[in-house]
Amino acid sequence: MAASSSTRKSIQPHRKSRTGCSSCKRRKVKCDEEKPCSNCIRFGLPCNLVPENAHFEHGIVGPAAPTRRGRGRPRKNWADPPHSQSTPSTTPTSPLDDPTPLNQRACVPTTTTIDLNITQAELLLHFTTTTAPSIGGCDKHPHHLAFWTRNALHIGLAHPFVLHLLLADTAFHLAYLTATHHHEQEEVLLLPPRRSHSEYLALAQQHLTEGVSGFAAELARPGEGNCGALYLGAVLLCFCTFADGPRGDGDLLVCSVDGDGDGDEGCGLEEVGGGGVSMPFVYGVRLMHQTFRPEVLFAGLMEPLGRDLPPSPLDTPVYVRDGFPRVEWEEQLDGLREFVVARAQEGGAPNEGELSRTTAAVAVHALDNLIGIYAAIYGRRGPDGEIRDDGPPHNQFVFGWLYRVEPEFAACVRRCDPSALLVLAHYAVLLNRQTTPSGWFLKGWKEHIIARVGVLLGESETSKWMRWPMERIAPEEKE
Repeated sequence: MAASSSTRKSIQPHRKSRTGCSSCKRRKVKCDEEKPCSNCIRFGLPCNLVPENAHFEHGIVGPAAPTRRGRGRPRKNWADPPHSQSTPSTTPTSPLDDPTPLNQRACVPTTTTIDLNITQAELLLHFTTTTAPSIGGCDKHPHHLAFWTRNALHIGLAHPFVLHLLLADTAFHLAYLTATHHHEQEEVLLLPPRRSHSEYLALAQQHLTEGVSGFAAELARPGEGNCGALYLGAVLLCFCTFADGPRGDGDLLVCSVDGDGDGDEGCGLEEVGGGGVSMPFVYGVRLMHQTFRPEVLFAGLMEPLGRDLPPSPLDTPVYVRDGFPRVEWEEQLDGLREFVVARAQEGGAPNEGELSRTTAAVAVHALDNLIGIYAAIYGRRGPDGEIRDDGPPHNQFVFGWLYRVEPEFAACVRRCDPSALLVLAHYAVLLNRQTTPSGWFLKGWKEHIIARVGVLLGESETSKWMRWPMERIAPEEKE
């Protein structure tokens, strides 16, 4: 009994901790209530018995610093709040961690957005799918199509004025396709048009203005680094100018004349946006050819355009190669040449003198070039009845005449010289669907030029030479 009494006296009563830290209470262990307690020190847990934003290290309290968790228990993350242990978070830390299928996730607005320019995207899509294949030569030369659908866009990224002109040309094409005459054409829109005819024309003018501004700035400093872009820009400007159509009664493609045709005032080559602007940019194409060697001008991304220069000789006239009807032209144009030469020798109309002889000589030179193009396209019928052509291969291109015409000829047209006007009217006959099958941008030019020349010549001895051009456009007017 004594031993038993002694044993009971040696047992110390349990001292409960009522002011221990919250970490020890959650773990249901005794806290020594030190600041911080030894348990929190051992396991690197935050102890609420020390001031906030302080830490402990070997019993020293100081500024907060990262701590390491000791070995042994606890294995759970006792540092988290109680609710975080019992209720797992339902918010993924990353979109990749979200188990919800993509098509069922809610759209969460972000603080930043990226705006898409749908209009420019539409124009680029239409260019690559429809406008580019319609450019002359793409149907016969796959490398030309690759250039327009790929290389031209890359050049536009480095020279934005090219991209503006490309978009302007595309907007003109969409305006053409959405016009009232669309159902008569062979072109088919891959997608329904998103805008009206007038809206596409407005878009074309906006991009044309920006493109011309950039083109003029680059043209002031031509060099090997931008000559290809300038060449491409000049070509696109020609397309845009044609596609924009006649800007008034006096617009005769190579220049503008006043409504009465009685002088030089109100005539001349205008700025972009006025009539008769195509010739300066045709001269721009020629200037690039004359200034830079082909291996420089057609280097890099421009290489596909120079691959067919010089053009291959023709085995047969173009009408045989492309399968369209032949036009009997020899009597008309040979007779016109005799008339123009005789007029030059006679000095033209009374009181015209030496100026008329010079003007007629310019007209004869332009007419000889035009006869060469007629011969390449339709062939020349010889005395034996055989049709042949032995001229230079570049005569097969209708636009070659416009490319080679001299500024003096445009000056003659400005003065409304009858010989020059007749030559221009006979050139307009070639702007038809057979000789320019991809020439959607030429719509209306042929009819406009021939009609205006007829008005300017009036009832004179020269007007009889307009009957043949008038007859040549009549069939297409009825279609």
